[in-house]
Amino acid sequence: MKRILAALLVALSLPACALGEITMTELADSESGNRRVVFSAEAEDAQHAPDPALAAIDMQIEVRFAQEKAKIAMGRAGAVLHQTGTLYQDGKIASMGLLWKGEQASGREGCSAAGLTVSLETGMEIYLDELFTDVEGAVAAMEAILEADVLENMSDYMEYAELLPMPQDSYSIDERGLTVYWPEDRYRYFDGTSGSVTFYWHELADYIGEESPVYALAHPDVPYNPSGIETQCMSGELTGTLGLELGELIGNIAQWYPLADPDYTTDALVFPLERERGFAVEIPKYAETDEDETPVSAIRASCIRFAGLLTTGESTEVDVIKLLGEPAKETAFDEDAAFDAMLEPGRSLYYEVSGRVLQLHLDESGVLSCVILRSAMPESLY
Repeated sequence: MKRILAALLVALSLPACALGEITMTELADSESGNRRVVFSAEAEDAQHAPDPALAAIDMQIEVRFAQEKAKIAMGRAGAVLHQTGTLYQDGKIASMGLLWKGEQASGREGCSAAGLTVSLETGMEIYLDELFTDVEGAVAAMEAILEADVLENMSDYMEYAELLPMPQDSYSIDERGLTVYWPEDRYRYFDGTSGSVTFYWHELADYIGEESPVYALAHPDVPYNPSGIETQCMSGELTGTLGLELGELIGNIAQWYPLADPDYTTDALVFPLERERGFAVEIPKYAETDEDETPVSAIRASCIRFAGLLTTGESTEVDVIKLLGEPAKETAFDEDAAFDAMLEPGRSLYYEVSGRVLQLHLDESGVLSCVILRSAMPESLY
């Protein structure tokens, strides 16, 4: 289908020009509780004649997301339809993602997820292989991440978990990375939602050259400095784009991000974010409040470029000491202690920064493997 659509767009002889933008509108029916998302290409100047490139984008949106069928389904008595969407655009490209639960375009019940990325200059779809200088290397790297980070930790009871080979025909992008969507019959979560995996830009940067439309995302031209670490610690966030914050109630977090069942450390419950690879939140194991009313006491990230300066899997102990100096505390973790703490064997360096505690855990090779932002120093270190 995508190659047929590409041929139709070429036939339109679309000129390269400055376009408008994509809008995303959420429409809800208060009586039925149904909700749908509508994407639309709009010109910067409504007085000008419609641009054929904008019309081409709208055509692709309809082909990919079946918005007219969703509209019909939403108006049908007894139908259950719930859509959520994402939209990223930077003036040159626009990227959309849609999660569709309930009655599908085909009329069946289920869940589907899809993405579409287009050039706002030409109206053409941007295919996954157009993002990379080394396509084979990029796909191989992403599939290696799937094996190590997703399949390795996946339950044997998952009915649909056929992640390899990775699909390349449905993806979206945003400031954080590239999200690939799987068909429902190949990968879905326990709650029945279609599966997706986000690959972060720092993991893909080596495969993205200057001609790529996502070069600026993968290679941000930002003057990083240690004050950024202080700022993020003070805010209580590991990454501002996720909006996870120390002190937020775990029940609120669960409304924003589906949480997997918690694992247990010696003194905490650790809830992995099911759709945010490498991230988890902690609450005290023996809190006096109900679980949903318990504030988050720590945020974990095992796959992050923290403040643009510290990267898991890359930064070394030498890098950490050079950047932050000697730690306030230090703890060694043998295999048993690491298992109890849900960490790799190695050492943790603890820094007191802006009223928070930044725990930087190094594996046995001295490479950063996990970043944990805590509201207070662990009791065992007092």
